[in-house]
Amino acid sequence: MIAIDGFHPNQRSGMRILSLSPAFYLGPIFVITAIAGCEDPDDGSQDTANVGDADTDSDTDTDTDSDADTDTDTDTDTDTDCTATIVAISPEDGEVSVSIDASVSASFSEAAAEATLTVYDSSGAQVAGTTVLARDGMSVSFSSDANLDRSSSYSVDANVCESAASGTFTTVGESTGVDLAGYTYDVDMTGADVTWVSPLAGPTLTGFLDTTHLLIMVQSNGGDIDTIASAGKEYSGVLGQYACAYPIDFSPTSFSRNPAFTAGPMDAGLSSGGTTFTLFDLTYGGSFTPDGLALENVRITGLIDVGPISDSLETDLCALLPLYGDACVACPDGSAECVALDLRDLSAPYQAGLEIDPAVDPSTDSHCP
Repeated sequence: MIAIDGFHPNQRSGMRILSLSPAFYLGPIFVITAIAGCEDPDDGSQDTANVGDADTDSDTDTDTDSDADTDTDTDTDTDTDCTATIVAISPEDGEVSVSIDASVSASFSEAAAEATLTVYDSSGAQVAGTTVLARDGMSVSFSSDANLDRSSSYSVDANVCESAASGTFTTVGESTGVDLAGYTYDVDMTGADVTWVSPLAGPTLTGFLDTTHLLIMVQSNGGDIDTIASAGKEYSGVLGQYACAYPIDFSPTSFSRNPAFTAGPMDAGLSSGGTTFTLFDLTYGGSFTPDGLALENVRITGLIDVGPISDSLETDLCALLPLYGDACVACPDGSAECVALDLRDLSAPYQAGLEIDPAVDPSTDSHCP
């Protein structure tokens, strides 16, 4: 049964039922009796006791209100309330191994006309630099006049409208003196120290993949760093290169910020279960520990074309993603079935003895779908 507010099944529309008490019935009888007891005797005489002069009063006030309201004051204030709030600070609060030339920023929920962003060193002294509000008013950024100190802590204060936020971060340590050539690191996308900033459905989407590991190997490091990546998979409990996915060979990039670096962007094709899909603008970066035994503060970004995955599963992923708080966006090739990727891993450990073969070709492997 569906109940409709304000209506009761036993109530008749437009009818009000009253309950009458005995006093209601006795009332008329009492009134009639009282009138009968006060009636003048009919003796033919005229009652003059209550005869008075005729009323000669008259209202001679002819004043009429002809005043007109001439108040034409109008509110011409066109200012709008500032309601923007801070939604994120970069580097994130507590982030480590931050580059010494990193730009600090704060992003807003909506455009603002002004904002402040201040960075302090560990002694509480303000870091000298330049603060710039983005042209669209959606963020503010700070660039220090000189590189930050290595292995040092910094704090950030951001303000916009009535919103304020703060955070701390620590810069990278000393440059690694280790020759990293041949070192391979494992980014486990289901690990406890991994955060899926986007898509929020990332942990679910990895269930459709043949593997949840991304291997990153350094081919050389000097003035530039040359890296290659590949999917990884466990075979009998041992992690190795996944033979049914093409490796992703990144172009060499500057390693002047040793031990921190960023590689990409580049477009790459990936295969999973016989389905090939594209990663657009794939970029990743991080910083090595001084001993080279871990790649820390890893961040991987890009756009994933989920169209082929939807076709292979016969499921419209773009229709399901809003259930997780995600949404598809336009791909650079014009498709409307891309999903923004932003994955962060606090630490990808070194995998001793594991190297990536850049010549792996899944099309020649009969075991690959």
